[in-house]
Amino acid sequence: MLDIHSLVVDYDDFKIIVESLIFEPGLHVLIGENGSGKSSVLTGVTGFNTKSIKKRELYVDNHKLSSTAEYISYLPQHNVPFQINVEDFVGLSTEKKISGEQFIGILNDYDLIHYRNHSIENLSGGEFKRALLAQIELEDKPIIMLDEIEQGLDVNYQHIILSRLKELAKNKVVILAMHDLSLAMTYADSISGMKKGTLTAAKVPNHQVTEEMLSHIFSREMKVIRQGNKVAVLS
Repeated sequence: MLDIHSLVVDYDDFKIIVESLIFEPGLHVLIGENGSGKSSVLTGVTGFNTKSIKKRELYVDNHKLSSTAEYISYLPQHNVPFQINVEDFVGLSTEKKISGEQFIGILNDYDLIHYRNHSIENLSGGEFKRALLAQIELEDKPIIMLDEIEQGLDVNYQHIILSRLKELAKNKVVILAMHDLSLAMTYADSISGMKKGTLTAAKVPNHQVTEEMLSHIFSREMKVIRQGNKVAVLS
């Protein structure tokens, strides 16, 4: 459980305020317009951009945190590849002992086994994104925070990756900032809306998200079409 008891991020001309927001295991999505504050919530929680963080009080399973490194895996929007092969890169940040069989399994799960000896620099954007996600899964921390994870992935891999994150979210807190509303609404357990630095809706169960809520968040008329387990959001 992640309890954002209090978070204030101040950029002088723009302020993010989040209070008393508790995330249980599950897949939770932050939505909002560009510049609404989604990324700032994630970086604020992880402790990035420390000069802009004016207040930050976090708890994991009722334990107050002074550092998030042990508990949170975070993937920002932009990541720079460097010269290292895929196999070494995927295992780079894990502190746990991984068996060869488990490691091969992860490479297969993310469709990277054929690239294991390739340099990360030579991968496509989508392949690099999958390598980053494989690395995060091997870290095996209780909280995963990802910013615009769907970007750079083709339609097939978007669903493969979101399905995998949904599975991981059975035992972990997974928080995503996303722009693809149809994808978000198809996989999320809860939706939180950001507007001008403020949570206009917090942890709304997926099935309770309304067209009126989305229209308010995005300042335009939105329509939600549900068909089985799939959701399409039109504007």
